[in-house]
Amino acid sequence: METASRDVVQRLVKARQGEGLAARPVAPFSLDEAYAIQSETLAALGESLGGYKVGLTTSAAQHAMGTSEPIAGGLRSRDFMQSPVRIDSVSYQRFAEAELIVEIGEDFPVGSAPLSESDIARRISGLFAGIELCASRYDDDDVTVAQLVADNSNAELLIVGSRLASGWDERFSDIPVNLYCKGRDPVRGSTAAVLGNPLRSVTWLANWLARCGQRLTRGQLVASGSATGITDLESEEEILADFGGLGSVSVTIARAPLKGRDE
Repeated sequence: METASRDVVQRLVKARQGEGLAARPVAPFSLDEAYAIQSETLAALGESLGGYKVGLTTSAAQHAMGTSEPIAGGLRSRDFMQSPVRIDSVSYQRFAEAELIVEIGEDFPVGSAPLSESDIARRISGLFAGIELCASRYDDDDVTVAQLVADNSNAELLIVGSRLASGWDERFSDIPVNLYCKGRDPVRGSTAAVLGNPLRSVTWLANWLARCGQRLTRGQLVASGSATGITDLESEEEILADFGGLGSVSVTIARAPLKGRDE
């Protein structure tokens, strides 16, 4: 890895550890280099991957970022939280996306690409309601797709809610999803907003990993993409996502109590 890329890794690691925001990297780099930076940053932070997120799962989002396919980010074990959960507010901007979470039920064969949607469907052991909390760790939000990928595709936390099914069910290709933030109008969406069917998103991820010499493994969770777009969050929020009345997921974001004081 070149010196410039190592510098980006070091700055992103510090930002992910809470040591301020990282300056947006100025030097241009390719998507392959961006994924290498992402991988090195995750390795430096420690812990094995517990799953992945898929982003840019609408044509509008891809067009806005000047690309023609989704992007991926890694999720560590500590990045998963079980609903209902309360987390502390942060100084940087967060965003919420309601997402169908897919649980992988068996290891994928090494070098198995190309995989079809039916190949993916039969290896799914669960579907869950989810809220992804996203955040940029740059001090400037005007980024290229490569800069976005280097920053782990804005992955931060994944809140896992109700189990919706014990395997893939085609009705989840298009179920209504509503995201509620207290005091605001609901954001109405659908799982069909994710590439027309979130199964396509997971299929893209499995094939992308295979091309990179990697694979999905049993027990990993995949956040398939936003069913409700991006919702800007305040420093304190009460958020709930409902998946067609079949299940829900919730998270409360609040300021941390002052140390040494009873709240």
